[in-house]
Amino acid sequence: MIIRAYRKESKLTQIEIILLALLYEEDRYGYEIESVIEERNMRNWTKIGFSSIYNSLRNLEKKGWIGSRYEEEYGSPARKVYFINEDYREPVRESIKKILHAPQRVYSEFSIGLAFSHFLTKQEVYEALIKYRESLEKRKLNILQAYSDQQAIIQDVIHIRALFTHPLKLIEAEVEWISELLHELKENEQ
Repeated sequence: MIIRAYRKESKLTQIEIILLALLYEEDRYGYEIESVIEERNMRNWTKIGFSSIYNSLRNLEKKGWIGSRYEEEYGSPARKVYFINEDYREPVRESIKKILHAPQRVYSEFSIGLAFSHFLTKQEVYEALIKYRESLEKRKLNILQAYSDQQAIIQDVIHIRALFTHPLKLIEAEVEWISELLHELKENEQ
């Protein structure tokens, strides 16, 4: 019942859900969480800063979602290991289900640029969109490289493969849309 009261009060942030999910997998210490985030290329699909990991762990611990203990390793100082409190395992699962079935609105600065692009000349808009498309193509290449680097791991793990294929499909659709828009701008110019 404490869980329900908390869930009504505030929504978990992206980073909190990620940290809780990583702790759902297994108990981890802070630097290990950072390493997993790097290994899994999580920064390709979410914003997670190094310091925000520790701030969020402290907040989750203060809220009671996670606990911690110190573990000693031979020849090293004791490390603080975090774990998810048992009562919060099910709410984490429910949050993940909710995220998967509820499409999110995308609020982007790009949309702001489009909304006010009439302040620019057609040539400026055209050049800006060309640069944007080039940036998308570079991002696509980066994702393909990361995908290639992890091919052995990805083959048998559908949810990890989906983390690469989903943004690739979105980028492909956006590149196609921008190309059509550029073509339309070019036609209107003549």
